[in-house]
Amino acid sequence: MIRILVIDDHPAVREGTKAILETDSEVEVDCLEPPYTAELMKKIDFLQYDAVLMDMNLGDVNGIELAKQITSQEHQCKVLLYTGYDVNDYMEEAISLGIHGVISKTESKEKILSHIRHALLGEIILSFDYVKKLIERQTLKSPSMKEANEPLTDREKMILMEVERGLTNQEIADKLHLSKRSIEYSLTSIFNKLHVSSRTEAVLIAKSEGIL
Repeated sequence: MIRILVIDDHPAVREGTKAILETDSEVEVDCLEPPYTAELMKKIDFLQYDAVLMDMNLGDVNGIELAKQITSQEHQCKVLLYTGYDVNDYMEEAISLGIHGVISKTESKEKILSHIRHALLGEIILSFDYVKKLIERQTLKSPSMKEANEPLTDREKMILMEVERGLTNQEIADKLHLSKRSIEYSLTSIFNKLHVSSRTEAVLIAKSEGIL
C-alpha cells in the first residue's frame, strides 16, 4: 500500500486528487487542510506516509519553505512539488532541500503514480526541458568581461525583487506585464552579471552588494 499526503489550499484539488489516485487499490490518500504552518508540520507523523504532494503556492505560505520543514525531519517520506506552474527555476533549490522533483497537476493518474514510485526508489523527477536548460546554462556560466561589468538594469532589479518574494517566472511576467520568455532572458542576464547559477544565489549576492 502506498500512502500519500496531499497538501494543497484548494479543496477541489485535494479531493479530486484523492478521488483519482484512490481508484488504484494500492493507494491510500490523506488531505491536509489549511492553515499550513511550520508548527503543524512538526505535529504530523510523516512516518505513516510514503510521499507528500506539496503545492508550491499555499496562499500566504511558500510551499518550498514548508517542504523544508518536512525534509528536515527524520523519516523516509518523499516530498514532491505538485503544481500547475512551471517551477524549473526553483528545482536547484528544491533538490538541495531534499525535494524529489515536480509533478504537474495536469498529469494522468498513471503518470503521477509512476513519478511517485520512482521517487520512492530514491530517484529525482526532472523534466527534459529542465535538464536541457541546465546544460545550456552551464555553457553561459563564464560571462564576458563586458557583460560582467554591466550593472543591472531597472527592469532586472524589478524582476529580482519579485524573485526574492518567491514568485515564479509566469507570476512575475503577469505582474510586470511582460512575456515569460522576457523574464527568462532577463534572469539569464542577471545570473551572468552576478556570476551565479541560481535564483537563491542571485538574491543573496544582490543583497550583499546593496543592489536590493
